[in-house]
Amino acid sequence: MKRLVLFLMLTVLALGLYSQPVQIGDEILEAYETMHPYKGGGIAFEQVFHNPGSGYIAVHFSAFDLGPGDYVEIFSPDNQFSFTYRGKGKVVRGGEAVLSNFWARHIPGDTAIVRLYSNNRRGGWGFVIDKWVAGYQAHTIEALLTGMDADIEAVCSTDDKEWAKCYDGTTMYDKGRAVARLLMNGSSACTGWLLGSEGHIITNNHCIGSQSTADNTDYEFMAEGANCTTNCASWLACPGTVEATSGTLVKTDTALDYTLVLLPTNITSTYGYLQFRNSLPTIGERIYIAQHPGAWAKQLAVVSDVDGGYCDIYSTNAAPCTGGPGDIGYYCDTAGGSSGSPVLAYSDHLVVSLHHCGTCPNRGIPIPPIITHMGSSIPANAIGGGTPPEPPAAPSNLVANAVACNKVDLTWTDNSDNESGFRIERSTNGADFGEINTVGANVTAYSDTTVAENTSYWYRVRAYNGAGNSAYSNTATATTPTCPPSPPAAPSNLKGTPAKTSVTLSWTDNSNNEDGFRIYRGLSAGSLSLITTVGANVTSYVNTGLSRRTTYYYKVCSYNAYGESCSSVISVKTK
Repeated sequence: MKRLVLFLMLTVLALGLYSQPVQIGDEILEAYETMHPYKGGGIAFEQVFHNPGSGYIAVHFSAFDLGPGDYVEIFSPDNQFSFTYRGKGKVVRGGEAVLSNFWARHIPGDTAIVRLYSNNRRGGWGFVIDKWVAGYQAHTIEALLTGMDADIEAVCSTDDKEWAKCYDGTTMYDKGRAVARLLMNGSSACTGWLLGSEGHIITNNHCIGSQSTADNTDYEFMAEGANCTTNCASWLACPGTVEATSGTLVKTDTALDYTLVLLPTNITSTYGYLQFRNSLPTIGERIYIAQHPGAWAKQLAVVSDVDGGYCDIYSTNAAPCTGGPGDIGYYCDTAGGSSGSPVLAYSDHLVVSLHHCGTCPNRGIPIPPIITHMGSSIPANAIGGGTPPEPPAAPSNLVANAVACNKVDLTWTDNSDNESGFRIERSTNGADFGEINTVGANVTAYSDTTVAENTSYWYRVRAYNGAGNSAYSNTATATTPTCPPSPPAAPSNLKGTPAKTSVTLSWTDNSNNEDGFRIYRGLSAGSLSLITTVGANVTSYVNTGLSRRTTYYYKVCSYNAYGESCSSVISVKTK
């Protein structure tokens, strides 16, 4: 086992001179492998990876070749997170290549289970796991940082960053939806963001500098807490949605410290996208930074005690961290893991710098030379200016109607002609809302079937497109009624054991509210009739007085005053 704590210390110390992606986990050199070849049928391999208190587990395969129909599942103990790999390994870049040497998608939490399922008799060659990563525990980082200069973390005086959710309802929050948390090669973290309307993500070259790293990165969006007070201050806390685990490296440059990656699927209709400003910011211009410092949930740096209020531009020709030209300087707080974050102007919400290093003032690459270097590779709609795209108009006339104990129907008026869809939010107290679903453009109705009986719910809806979200609709409320009593659950696993003139039936009782069971019999599956009833909780019956060597058909139904529910029909031939 090899722990890379020393590497973390060197990384943190190096931030003052040259940015590096923040190391957020221990790389543990332990090997596990299947038999070669492994035997087919059932579970052919299982290994549990556990490190108490870790924020996540990531597993690396150095070789991978499974038989047809077989697959590896990597999952959390509660099955909240589960991912599969088949054939030769990890499919990358939308199917352009398959990697047999790869980092699997990370599992949040301190435990991950790797299991090989074989569905064919012949089995296959198998796989080799040569290392895995356990996310650092909080006390490990705290111990490393004790006594170190706070500037090393690129926090200038007091840490003024706040959770992104604290700005929900503002344009700054909406723009931050396009910002992603990046986990590279299982153990390093940075920030990236969607540039332009074609599904590209941009970050620093020192975060993703090769196609191999682009293929072994988890691109995670909307990693945020439920509200402004949710504590997401740990590695990969408050999981969002990993939209991709690979991408195509389009353009990169070490001196300008940027990399442009094309994701396999264009997700800008879901998260929106950001745009460059093709000019330098001005000294004193107000800015903000959307970021994932320390691989925590998303934060916004909006205010600065050094600047005496809001963050602003300190210099447009600061000493570059590396390469050139001169950097953009600011005292807006960042931290390790913020590398690759967008520095946005408050006036037009365009990106005026690509953050890449700290030691106050923090610094970012100016945008015009990046645009020049990208040349024809620059994505569509990557440069702002002129008439900016407009968010859609807000929907109105939202109505909520509890049509059943487990269903609330919503309707609203669509007032826009440029929306990509609508976001539907729900609350159980009228104050704390969370998104429950999205629907497409021009849709004006939705049925919420995830409600509980005898409960009040509040709803609001807003339209969205690549430019951002509309204002909210009015808030509508509905209270679900109490559910009426229901028939009992159907019995299952009905089996019949024949004798010469009798059949013994047995079944599984799946209900707790039956009055009893009705037993039906016939000489064909379509001609069953009731022959007897038995009491509640009974799970067997002997049907006597039958003819020898005759096929009989049976079903068993649980019943109460509200109806009956039946098993499947079986056939049994007497001896």
